[in-house]
Amino acid sequence: MIGELYALLAALAYGAAGVAIQRGRATARGDNGVFLSVLVTAALTFSIWALWGRVPLDALLAPDTAPAIGLFVAAGLLSTVLGRTWMFRATERTGPVTASLLRRLTPVFGLPLAFVMLSELPDGATLAGAALVLAGVMIYLPPRALRTGTLSRIGLAFGVGSAGAYALAYTLRSAALEPLPDAALGTCIGALAGLVWIVATASLRRGRKGRLTALVVDHGPWHLLAALALSLGQFLQFLALQTTTVVSVATLGTLEVVFAALLLAALTGQRPAQLPRLIGAGAVALAGTALMLR
Repeated sequence: MIGELYALLAALAYGAAGVAIQRGRATARGDNGVFLSVLVTAALTFSIWALWGRVPLDALLAPDTAPAIGLFVAAGLLSTVLGRTWMFRATERTGPVTASLLRRLTPVFGLPLAFVMLSELPDGATLAGAALVLAGVMIYLPPRALRTGTLSRIGLAFGVGSAGAYALAYTLRSAALEPLPDAALGTCIGALAGLVWIVATASLRRGRKGRLTALVVDHGPWHLLAALALSLGQFLQFLALQTTTVVSVATLGTLEVVFAALLLAALTGQRPAQLPRLIGAGAVALAGTALMLR
C-alpha cells in the first residue's frame, strides 16, 4: 500500500498547486510560474538523486540504458511541457477545482495506453471504475454549460489535453523505471529536458530578450508555492509508479478534486462553483476509484 500512499500525497500536493496557480494569476506578468516550477522540479529531484539515488552516474553511460533515458526524456516533455503548461492554462481559465476534475480523465486515457504499451490488461471492475470516473466528470460538466458559455471552452480543452499528456507520460515513465528504478533520477531527466525545450522555443520566437525574461519574471509567494507543490507531486508520483500500477496512480489522483476544494475554501474563503454538483461528481469519481483499487 506504500505506492497508494505516495499517490495520495501527490494528489494533496497537486490540489495545493491548483489553488496557488489561480492565486498567482492575479500578479502574473509572464508565464505565471510555469518555468519556475520546472526549474524547482529539476533542482529538487537532482538533489534527492545525488544524496540518495539508487542508480549511480556511471550506470547512465551504459549503452543498454539509452532507451530508458529516452523514455524519461519523452515523458518529461509530455508532462513538464505539455501536461504542466496546459494544466496551468486550464486552472487559470476554469479554476482549480474544475481543472482538478478534468485531470481525472487521465485514467480514462491511461487504460488503453497501459494495455498497448505495458500489456497491463484491465479487468471488468477496472473498466467499470474508469466509466464511473468519466461519468463524474460529465456530471460536473454537463453539455448545457458548454452551450451557454458558463465554462471556458478553451480552458476545458487545455484540461482534457493535459490529462491525455499526463496519461502518456505515466505510461512511458512506468516502462523506464524497470531498467532504471530511480524516481528522482527519472523526474530530474524529464525536468531537464523540459527546461531545454522551454528555453529553446522561447529563444526562437520574436523578441527573444522579452520572451526569456517572461520565463523568470513571476516568482512571488504563490508562484513559488505552486512550483514546490507541483515538484513534490511529480516526484511522489514517480515513487508511486515504482510500487503500484499506472492505473492505481492515475485513479487515486481523483482525491485531488476534494483537496483542491478544501484548500480553496481554507486559503481564500471561496466556495467552489456548483458545490452540490461537485459533491455528486466527486462521490461518483471516488466510487470509481474505490472500484478500481478494490
